[in-house]
Amino acid sequence: MLDPNVLTWMESTPSAVLTWYSQSGRLEFTGPVMARWLAKTANYVDEVLGGEQPGVALALPASWRTLVWVTGAGLAGGDVSITAESDLSSFDIFVTSNEDEARAAAADDPGLIVLLQDLGMMALEWSGDLPDGVSDAIAEVGSQPDGLAFAGAVPARLPQGEPSPSLEAGNQPVVVCGEPYIGSIWEAWRLQRPAIWIQPGLDTDAIMAQENLV
Repeated sequence: MLDPNVLTWMESTPSAVLTWYSQSGRLEFTGPVMARWLAKTANYVDEVLGGEQPGVALALPASWRTLVWVTGAGLAGGDVSITAESDLSSFDIFVTSNEDEARAAAADDPGLIVLLQDLGMMALEWSGDLPDGVSDAIAEVGSQPDGLAFAGAVPARLPQGEPSPSLEAGNQPVVVCGEPYIGSIWEAWRLQRPAIWIQPGLDTDAIMAQENLV
């Protein structure tokens, strides 16, 4: 689990708490920037389904945006699953990066909140047209307040099947390669250590040297 107090640490940490290496390049998140993303996501989930324990289904690949959804929704009490299941009847919110999946989900269940998530590294909105009954995840989350706007944030829980490793305290960044990744990043944050995620296939040795970790 990840305690909501992690946001306090992030807000007071001007350095990077997450560095994300993918085929698209390097992306760095300072503490305040990541805290805002997590708070906005939590606020959105609480606003649309506050007072309940919403089921949130994510049909998303390994991405910093997936990490934000799992963490932010979890802080709002969401029961988050990373799933490729077509049966979404037990969920309240469905987030996907696939337009056909979004269209089908919205048509099958008009009561389901369906969001399209653009996975572009610096995307500011969904890049195409939105199907009927589908909203833009970036726009919906981005319109929320920068800090938690509700009382009663709870510890976020890992999705089923995501391991929770135990790490030692320290100051060095925790390096995570590929998947699974969420539990390792959460454990780094719990210990107030930054995390570096590296997509498989990249030159890990060169990245470690670039980050002064060799």
